[in-house]
Amino acid sequence: MTKNVFIRAMVREFGNIRDVLRLESGEAITLASGQVRVKMKWATINPSDLITIAGTYRSRIALPFVPGFEGMGQIIQSDDPSLVIGQRVLPVGSMGAWQTYKDSDAKWCFTLPDSVSDKQAATSYVNPMTALLMLTEELNVVPGDRLIINAANSAIGKMLLRIAHHLGLQPIAIVRKAENIGQLREYTHGLVLNSNSPDYPQTLAALQRSGNVVAILDCVGGEESLMLAQALMPGGQFIHYGLLSGQPIPATFWRSRPDIRFSHFHLRLWVHNHEKTRVQRRINEVMTLIRDGVITTDVAAEFALADIHQAVDAVLSGQLKGKVLIKL
Repeated sequence: MTKNVFIRAMVREFGNIRDVLRLESGEAITLASGQVRVKMKWATINPSDLITIAGTYRSRIALPFVPGFEGMGQIIQSDDPSLVIGQRVLPVGSMGAWQTYKDSDAKWCFTLPDSVSDKQAATSYVNPMTALLMLTEELNVVPGDRLIINAANSAIGKMLLRIAHHLGLQPIAIVRKAENIGQLREYTHGLVLNSNSPDYPQTLAALQRSGNVVAILDCVGGEESLMLAQALMPGGQFIHYGLLSGQPIPATFWRSRPDIRFSHFHLRLWVHNHEKTRVQRRINEVMTLIRDGVITTDVAAEFALADIHQAVDAVLSGQLKGKVLIKL
């Protein structure tokens, strides 16, 4: 049998990604029972990758590790009849996308349809799945309901807007800069607010008086969460799924709005708590949304794995408007 020679990005200590990320090479070991071997084709760099390498989750991450929560590839070795050689898959459930070969438990490999390109498939998990699941699994909404989405010009914010419209909801988009309002014209025909506008507090107060904002999807945290909560109808839902501000939700949040239904959403927990058939079904729904043009991921740049450090620099620059892909 031909030996699989790998190249991988490895982290052996937590810290600044520029200092601790190293490229290694070698021969793949014998495949363990119950696993499949995936020749990775494309992977992405997400904020969750960077904070994991920095050590934010060190209590539950064992060193050393290959980073990368999101990517796609093709089965090259399998004893599982549902995962045949040549099948394109998303190998999820663990890190390890930043390498040429990933050995994965068969239960964590999800098949991909021919109707979605490799690059869109590689970016179909973290943001699209999170957006779809929050809107259809976590929220109790019906067509016509109004909800607020902050950081709406982010990649996941744009997906939330497009899926919300697709479901017949009425999203209200929040951005932090006036120049970002124009970016959203192709993603929403609803209300777009600038949180740094002088009349922003008055606008939120008016929304509160209207009493028809049924839910808020918040990925900012800090004082923004506290302010947004005031616009929510009595008994409304508040889902917190990110911390772009770097600040926790203040304790006054719950004292000021004890009536709201608050929850966190973590994609990893949802996936690990559901059967493979259900996860595959939701992935199939994401693929349909991509195929039909409801959602798409903008790719800003592509780098070879050998150039992973340049890829990281591009992400950290903050200048790119779209996803950075790693070609494996």
